[in-house]
Amino acid sequence: MTDQQRYGGLTCDEVRDLAGSFVLGALDADAEAAVREHLASCPEAHDEIEELSGALPVLAASAPVVEPPTALKARVLAAAQADLDERIAASVVTAATAPAATAPAATTAAAAPIATAPGAANAAEPVPFPTQADSERRRRSTVSWVLAIAAVVAIALLGVSNLLLRSQLDQSQAYQQSVQAVIDSASKPGSLTAVLTASGGSGTGLAAIDSTGAVTMAMQDLAPTSGQQVYEAWAIGGDGVPVPIGSFQVGNGRTGTMSASGVTASNGTVLALTLEAGPGAKAPTLPIISKGVATAQG
Repeated sequence: MTDQQRYGGLTCDEVRDLAGSFVLGALDADAEAAVREHLASCPEAHDEIEELSGALPVLAASAPVVEPPTALKARVLAAAQADLDERIAASVVTAATAPAATAPAATTAAAAPIATAPGAANAAEPVPFPTQADSERRRRSTVSWVLAIAAVVAIALLGVSNLLLRSQLDQSQAYQQSVQAVIDSASKPGSLTAVLTASGGSGTGLAAIDSTGAVTMAMQDLAPTSGQQVYEAWAIGGDGVPVPIGSFQVGNGRTGTMSASGVTASNGTVLALTLEAGPGAKAPTLPIISKGVATAQG
C-alpha cells in the first residue's frame, strides 16, 4: 500500500495534513466524514491522530472568557432607564394638555348651537378624553423609544467591551497560534513533547522539541511580568543541571510563547519555568512555576 492509495476519497498524506484540524474539530462536515471514513478503512495506524489528541486538554483552556465590567453595565442600563422614564412622562403630559382638534367644516355646519348661561361666554372649553388613535400613537411612540434605547445600550456595551478586551484578544490569538506551532513541531518524526503543569501556583502549557533541537513553548495562566522580569525556560537532563533555553515576558492576557534552537534534550528531559528578575539568568530562581517531562510519542 502506498501513501497515494485512497481510502474514503483521501490519501494518507492528505489525512496527515488534515490531522491537526481534525482533532480540533475545525473541519467542515464533508471533510470530517472523509477523514473518518479513511481512518476506518485504511490499514495504516495513523498514530498522528492519537498523538495530537493528547494536546486537547491544553487547547480547551487556551481562550479565557472575559466579561465586561458589571459596574459599567449597571451604570449604562440605569442611565438608559432614567432617560426612558423621562421621555414617557413628557409624552403623557403633552398628550393631556394638547388643545382639542378643530372639527371639520361640514361637521361644524351640521352641529346644533350650544346654549350658554349668561356670563359664561368666556368659560374654558373642557379638555376632551384621548381617542383610541391618540392612545395607539402614544403606545407606538413608547415602544419605539424602548427599542431605540435598547439598541443604543447594546451598541454601547459592545463598543466598551471591544475596547477593554482588544489587547487580551490579540494576546489570546497569538497564544493559539503558538499552540498550533507546538502541535506542528510535535508532529515531526523524532520530536519530544511535554505538558507543563503548575507547581503549587498557576501556569500550564505545552512544549515540543524537534530532532534538530528547536523548542517551541506556549504557556497560559501566568502572572504578568513587570519591569525587566522574564519567565525563563530550563532543560534539566539526566545530570540534573538546569540549562537555560529561552525567556519571554507576559502581559495582561496572562499568556506567553517562546521559541529557541540548539537545545540538547532526550527522552525524559524535564522542562521547567521560573520567574527571573531579568534576562540572562545562569541558575533558576526558586520556586519553579511550571514543569513537565519531555517524552517521545508513539
